[in-house]
Amino acid sequence: MLATTVVKVSAHLNIIPLDCIIPIPKTRVSFHPKPHAVSSKPETSYTHPDTPAICPTSTRLKAEEIMNIVERYGSHERTTTAGEWLGRLSFTPRVQTHIAASRAIPMVLPAFPMKSNNRMDKVLGALPDLGDELGLARLVNLCRDIKAVYPPGAVVVIVTDGICYNDLTGISDEEVWEYGNRLRKIAVEKGYACIQFHRIMNMLGLYTDAQISKSDYVKLCGLSRAELHRRCGRPEFDIDKFLKSDEDYLRTYNGYDKFMKVDLKFSPVTKDCAGPKQYKKKIKSIAKEMIVRGVEYAELVRQIYPDSLRLSIHPSSGQTKLSFPLIPQKNTFSMSPWHCSVAVTTAGEFITAHQSAHRQMFDLIKKDGQPYFFRESSPLFDWNASVDFEHYYGQNLVVRARKQMDQELSDSDLDKLAHLAIQQKSVSFFYV
Repeated sequence: MLATTVVKVSAHLNIIPLDCIIPIPKTRVSFHPKPHAVSSKPETSYTHPDTPAICPTSTRLKAEEIMNIVERYGSHERTTTAGEWLGRLSFTPRVQTHIAASRAIPMVLPAFPMKSNNRMDKVLGALPDLGDELGLARLVNLCRDIKAVYPPGAVVVIVTDGICYNDLTGISDEEVWEYGNRLRKIAVEKGYACIQFHRIMNMLGLYTDAQISKSDYVKLCGLSRAELHRRCGRPEFDIDKFLKSDEDYLRTYNGYDKFMKVDLKFSPVTKDCAGPKQYKKKIKSIAKEMIVRGVEYAELVRQIYPDSLRLSIHPSSGQTKLSFPLIPQKNTFSMSPWHCSVAVTTAGEFITAHQSAHRQMFDLIKKDGQPYFFRESSPLFDWNASVDFEHYYGQNLVVRARKQMDQELSDSDLDKLAHLAIQQKSVSFFYV
């Protein structure tokens, strides 16, 4: 009845790291009366002293193998004549250098700024939700794929860039801190040791501790923006000439100009616009200022992380970075989690779109009282037993059922479990 997927049943919940769930082929439903713990593999440290010396030829071959993995995660608008990522040639020597030193492969990603202003049409709220979790999980999956072929593994440093832009879009410094603080807690709760975070005030040397209180953070936001401009701003920078000469930033600017027309619909920075023309003019002005800040921030990232593989959540030619969609979509570069909401199908596929598009077709699901994602309306999620469904990266579903006395699942519920197991890549079932 279950075809090729196993469903695990355990009396306890906290014994299996949920981000380590994998499918088990050609087996049947297994009921375990006692906990069967699955130990999580420790993530890589930045250096790996036990790795033996590697000869130059082996280093080159291993670098190519790692670059093959990295390239699979990218999505670019241009490639070489051979169909390869344009930036591969320039980044491969960096990977070889780290392999020769037995170091984890460092990657850096400016991302996860804050949720969109538009909580009516686009996102579900101000805090991270399932979309942000999926984005983190995909970065972790990249690191684990590399670790499978190279023991030192990889590390992704997320350089959160919210305060580069929030004053331009009308989001408070406090809200940026709350979003980032919750994101870091999610990474800790899930044991994502290969994910690190770095704030702009740390990068600028204005603050040294890894943890920062909301009050200290807010005090440093304005100073950080000013210091970024002082240190990385270009004298007599002409944004219009720059956009004509740089295709990647022009592509980003056009994206800003497009999505902010919806993003800033309810923002205080556009409330005084007298009409459509003034609104469009304001949006273009903000988009250009965001590009200026982005250029300055990119320079700071380059200075702090000169030897890292540069990832980007923006579509690009791929010449200077790996365009990395956080929630891949079949026929398009996915929206970033902070500009959309996520819907889950019965097959465990994730769809990114504005929440206004999801509301008509999917059910809104909450987590701890917070709107978290949308799910396809289906009788497969309507059980006689009291159950919770949790959806994870890679089409992995976890079903938690509250067992009452000695009651087992009804035949109807078992049948639904079987159908979900057939559609999903992996299903794990637990009694609580």
